[in-house]
Amino acid sequence: MRKYIIFASIGFELVGLIIGCFYLGELLDTKYQTKGMAFVGLSLAALVGWLVRVIWLLKRMEAQEEKENAKKNLGK
Repeated sequence: MRKYIIFASIGFELVGLIIGCFYLGELLDTKYQTKGMAFVGLSLAALVGWLVRVIWLLKRMEAQEEKENAKKNLGK
């Protein structure tokens, strides 16, 4: 059950990042007259960071599952 909650939260994180990048990018675009480039830059940086986090999370979950399987196999 815990895994499902983690994967559901990942989607909400992405939506939150995009919304945050939109508002912050709009503010920076207005202040510095960057014609949308602040939003694009922030969005790309947030997406890369989010993907790194997802990959790290998947590797951690895989390692944890392997440990649990190893403990179960030793008990048999």
